[in-house]
Amino acid sequence: MPHRKAFHLYQRKRVVNINVNVIVAGVVSTVIVAKLVWMLRDGFDLHWPTWGFTIFSVGADIVLDVALFTALHWIANHWRPLKARSVEEQRQLHAESPDTVKDTAQVQIERAIISPLYYVLAAGGTESLQRVGLHPSWAIIVGYVVALAVTRTIHTYWGLQSGTYHDHHIREKKARIERRKRKRAEQEQEREQEHSHSEPS
Repeated sequence: MPHRKAFHLYQRKRVVNINVNVIVAGVVSTVIVAKLVWMLRDGFDLHWPTWGFTIFSVGADIVLDVALFTALHWIANHWRPLKARSVEEQRQLHAESPDTVKDTAQVQIERAIISPLYYVLAAGGTESLQRVGLHPSWAIIVGYVVALAVTRTIHTYWGLQSGTYHDHHIREKKARIERRKRKRAEQEQEREQEHSHSEPS
């Protein structure tokens, strides 16, 4: 079934699920913040200065985005509702996952490092567009979507280089290889020590 294949792809490919999660969390939080700003300005007739709506958008977006991403990251990397139908699916989906808190924290830390650029672009775009006459809600949508596109490109490249985007089964395979190398090195060292002790003085 197409939706089943798509969900498996989402769960087993880190470069897919992290980007999907960040984009979904970013877009949903942006839409919610834009709606809240529309309610404040047009529903409750609050005419703040442009920077007031900009600051509100940043604060609200941080809270919503982090909460949404954390939930989506758990679904993608630690929840397994569907059974694997092949040995390959079993190997990929049920490879040992990193600790939930540690794994989520690593991605969030990388995002936090990039976030100053994200919020400079988002807030700068929101403020600039308001000053040329765009409604605060639309300014937020345009500003945040542009910032999201730029930072996703940067974070994807970084994640591929740092290993954050490596799939669980690939990480597991690399860890096994490293363990074997260490074990062989230890055995070789023990043999050398035994050989040195057995030699006549």
